[in-house]
Amino acid sequence: MSFPDDTPSYEWSPPSWLVPWCESRVLHHDSRALVVDKPSGLPVHGGNPELVGDVVTRLGAWLESQGEDAYLAVHQRLDLGTSGALFLLRDADLNKRVAEEMEAHRSERSYVAVVSGALGALEKRGWQVFDDRLLTRKAHGQLRVEVSPRGKPARTRCRVLERAGDRALLELRPETGRTHQLRVQLASRGMPILGDTLYGGQAAPRLLLHCQRFGLETLDLRVEAPLPGVFAESLSAPPIEPTSRQEAARRSLTPRSSLPAGVDLERSLDDALCLRWPLREASEALRLVHEQGDGLPGVSIDAYRRWAVLSVYTEAALDAAPSIADQLISRGFQGVYLKQRVRADLRREDQLALAPREVFRGEPAPETLEVREGSMRFLVDLDDGLSTGLFVDQRDNRARVLGSSRGLRVLNLFSYTCSFSVAAAVGGARETVSVDLSARYLAWGERNLALNAVAGEAQKLLRANAGDYLRRARKRGERFDLIILDPPSFGSHGKKSFSIQRDYKLLASDALALLTRGGRLLAVTNHRKTSAQRFMRWLEEAARDARREVASLRESPTPHDCPAWLGAALGSPTKAFWLTLR
Repeated sequence: MSFPDDTPSYEWSPPSWLVPWCESRVLHHDSRALVVDKPSGLPVHGGNPELVGDVVTRLGAWLESQGEDAYLAVHQRLDLGTSGALFLLRDADLNKRVAEEMEAHRSERSYVAVVSGALGALEKRGWQVFDDRLLTRKAHGQLRVEVSPRGKPARTRCRVLERAGDRALLELRPETGRTHQLRVQLASRGMPILGDTLYGGQAAPRLLLHCQRFGLETLDLRVEAPLPGVFAESLSAPPIEPTSRQEAARRSLTPRSSLPAGVDLERSLDDALCLRWPLREASEALRLVHEQGDGLPGVSIDAYRRWAVLSVYTEAALDAAPSIADQLISRGFQGVYLKQRVRADLRREDQLALAPREVFRGEPAPETLEVREGSMRFLVDLDDGLSTGLFVDQRDNRARVLGSSRGLRVLNLFSYTCSFSVAAAVGGARETVSVDLSARYLAWGERNLALNAVAGEAQKLLRANAGDYLRRARKRGERFDLIILDPPSFGSHGKKSFSIQRDYKLLASDALALLTRGGRLLAVTNHRKTSAQRFMRWLEEAARDARREVASLRESPTPHDCPAWLGAALGSPTKAFWLTLR
């Protein structure tokens, strides 16, 4: 990548494709009421106050964008993971009448759920009634409901719609409205809802509970929310994802098949873009689609200003790439780049075949593209092989480094283009040391430091092997207050090679030996075959090997634009932990 002496300034405005609500999810809209098809994963109200991503806030913003009054009264609630018909009242004069009807349980509510387990409790035909008493408890900040004689009455009618092995699709009509009522009543009978890990449900991409119908006599209102395809798909065994893509990487890009059954490409993209709406002012670099975290297995999409980078990990995703790219262009992106991410030793792969320099759809991005992230700026290159110069899934950790580096000496190993060093320097670190084997990427990092007006003698850039540097620094008795350890899953230099599974623990141990008392290590890996639990054990063992006492070891929260992979055996690709020494 070549850099001009001066990067031109530009005006930034929030992108048009980030919207507070998808109009396709509006089921009923008039002056009295609004009924929407709530996606799984959005809170009705509340949630993270910094993101303000709850349904009520989003719908208020959407109504205002239509020139309408944003008033909404909540008379029905759906759990975070539950999808489907959600009723909100727009006429304040009707609040009393609607509240009385809802409290008397005269509204029509029909849910659909996929359950597994002891299905012998289900009658094969007709309706059966579940009568229980439910007691709500709160322990360690978590709400949990249980069947108890001291609880409040809970009544639900249930019938079987379809059965497949040890799974069943049920229709549920609650006649009372207790917290977690349907989930607890089913779990207590040995057939928890798939995805309901709180009450013992099997792993699934999401909580498989959906409010399909809602009716209210007062308003002569009847609406139905279509059943997501994942419900039918989950009745059978989940498909096995291909583990090898070498052959697929060499195939042409002519569409031949679709994404897995049950995936609605247009709806999934709409939902993913809507989910990111709270981040519209935060950064010009966002993860728009996070594979199965957004219901699109094998598909990852990163946005850099008005260009998108589409990464595909499976044959089905590769086949769907042209359709996905066309959808992005239709939503206002200027260009889309394609990266095929083969799970293999990339030394044996043709980098240009996997990540062509030519734009896949639309117009090419400028050779030097500057993106803003909070108070920082970074240079990216979208046709620079499989990487772009900035890993968007580490945005939150960069913000944490920026906010906690004042006066610290910071070591950034495998520094790449030095984004963490920029964050530390902007945050007031007294010194940063960036270590990487690539002179080209270190030069890129120096330009990033200059772009943020923090370049100088206090920011040292060293071309070296990270392991060799750690051993030499240990012999010199060097000390750091904060160390960032974010290596690639595999790397090589001459006759030396690096493997996460073989070498991470030793690297972490050597890094911990350099930390001051009370110092911190930010440990990151994107290795897909390493679970968060296993990664945490490596760090604990590394601390013991280094004879350092750990004060705390905490997993970094999942960024808002990298939603968790519910149901994935090893969790999401990115794992990050903050380790603090005593």
